[in-house]
Amino acid sequence: MILSYSIISSIILGFCFFAYRFFMAGQRQHSINRRMLILIYAISLVLPFAVLATIMNHHELTNGVTAIEIGEIKNEIAKDYGITGFFASINIFKLLINIYFIGALLTASYYLFGLAMLLKIFRKGERTEYGNFTLILVSDNFNASPFCWGKSIVMQQSDYDEDGDMILIHEYAHLKLHHRTDLVIAYITICLQWYNPAAWAMREELQAIHEYQADETVIETGVNPKEYQMLLLKRAVGYGYQSLANSLNHSKLQNRVTMMYKKKTSLRRKLFALALVPAIGAGIAVSAIPSVAGVLESLAATQVFNPTSSSTSSEVSAPEKKKDVFTAVQVQAEYPGGMQGLLQYLMNNIRYPESAMKNDIQGRVIVKFVIDSNGAVSDAEIVKGVDTDLDMEALRVVNNMPKWTPAKVDGKDVASYFTLPVNFKLQDDTPKEETN
Repeated sequence: MILSYSIISSIILGFCFFAYRFFMAGQRQHSINRRMLILIYAISLVLPFAVLATIMNHHELTNGVTAIEIGEIKNEIAKDYGITGFFASINIFKLLINIYFIGALLTASYYLFGLAMLLKIFRKGERTEYGNFTLILVSDNFNASPFCWGKSIVMQQSDYDEDGDMILIHEYAHLKLHHRTDLVIAYITICLQWYNPAAWAMREELQAIHEYQADETVIETGVNPKEYQMLLLKRAVGYGYQSLANSLNHSKLQNRVTMMYKKKTSLRRKLFALALVPAIGAGIAVSAIPSVAGVLESLAATQVFNPTSSSTSSEVSAPEKKKDVFTAVQVQAEYPGGMQGLLQYLMNNIRYPESAMKNDIQGRVIVKFVIDSNGAVSDAEIVKGVDTDLDMEALRVVNNMPKWTPAKVDGKDVASYFTLPVNFKLQDDTPKEETN
């Protein structure tokens, strides 16, 4: 479910950020641009819930147009379906979900490491309380550019001695404008969308706006722009301990100097923010494309962690881990209601993909899955596919099956393999001549 949510979120964020970069980026309207980026974050994090719910609840049954049949069901996997060995055992959806979670975990670990480095600097520095903030002076050995985090401003002793006043004005502007809250939202989004280049680029744009606002605050206090620009040039180096913080040397120096001399954007130009509306619509439209929606729905239906595997009874769950999955059993697993019940379930739940209907795609999809000793369905995979959309639909329906009556060996419930051939057919609706 979370990967489907993340994909929809990244699509919406990508379209919105593209509109922002094309119509608004680079203009001297820092407060408006900042609000627009925060709005994009909010939309991309909240709207996908509604889009995903719509996709999951979308039922377009094509009565009278399609036919769903099941072929001969076997409890033992055959060897001649065209896919053998390693590739036959891959469940692409589970693989994608596992890759996603690994990437999210690594990204979160990276930021936690950065936070640990910040705390290390805080512990090593000399602290002075100034009411609204805490000044932390550290040794020059850290080679860190001045930065702020939370309610603390950190700088080297040499920076404080030479240009302390200007640096404090700059960093205090970050604190006063609550830029740290923006960064938290940005990093949460990146952890959810670590694969999305737009999420990383948007964070960079947000940090640039933070620096533009802080630079503008310094100039408005009466500081000589030339002197301040020299300060930025001198402090343009320094190790990036502060990956999570607002730092004096964030953003490109040339862009910041250029921005200081730009005229403020006209009101007419600010109306370009309305371009966000069609961008949102485009993101929703792409998510609703049948092939895309099919992938999202299949990913959402895929169970990586089977909740039925953790039974409250230790007598059942503990031995299950040691048992093999049987390919031949004495009593086969049975769907509730038998073969007729299984056929009825498929007829009620399978939705013929629109793209497959438009392209006149038909065929027999063979799905292999496991019925565990509790009767739960797991490890569904395509043994023989026909078309991506048909394959995903067959997987989705199998993954959503209710519990079966498990197979038996020597009178005991056991886990067993099952293969389910599902025939997708389009009925011939060509008008026929009437005969008496």
